[in-house]
Amino acid sequence: MQTVQATDPVSQAPVTLNVAGEAWRFSISSVTRVGRDLFISIVLQGADLCTAVVHLRDDVVWGVTAREILNKACEWLLSRGKERHVYIDLAPAVV
Repeated sequence: MQTVQATDPVSQAPVTLNVAGEAWRFSISSVTRVGRDLFISIVLQGADLCTAVVHLRDDVVWGVTAREILNKACEWLLSRGKERHVYIDLAPAVV
């Protein structure tokens, strides 16, 4: 297992998501590799401070995977109710 931590992720957020008229700063706080799996810890700061853990396999396609993560984060923000944490599983099922 290997974890890489970001330094002060909230203040260095390079992406702002506009979800239903609200601005949310999106930043990655850490990435942990366990075998072929990646677990990405995300901070979403807007009306609330929310966190997400995204689970991926190592078959990351730059640009495509990032867009999928951003889309899933936006979908969750739209439907979250009062929840402040989510686990998003983007890893394909193992057969």
